[in-house]
Amino acid sequence: MKRQTLAFIALVITILYGAGFAAFDTSQAYAALGGAIVAIAWISVGVFGRDDARGSTNPAERHPRT
Repeated sequence: MKRQTLAFIALVITILYGAGFAAFDTSQAYAALGGAIVAIAWISVGVFGRDDARGSTNPAERHPRT
């Protein structure tokens, strides 16, 4: 999946998590679980995100062997 799409999804999750503190009566479970979900979202951007190779100057990056 494109890195930009994953980053947008992670950003939305982060914003909703932050807004949840103001909208709901928060507890320690909400903070721990929400923090873990936000962390997983941002880790997925780094692990599963694929950069667009159009602007690449290295031919190996434009045509990977996978």
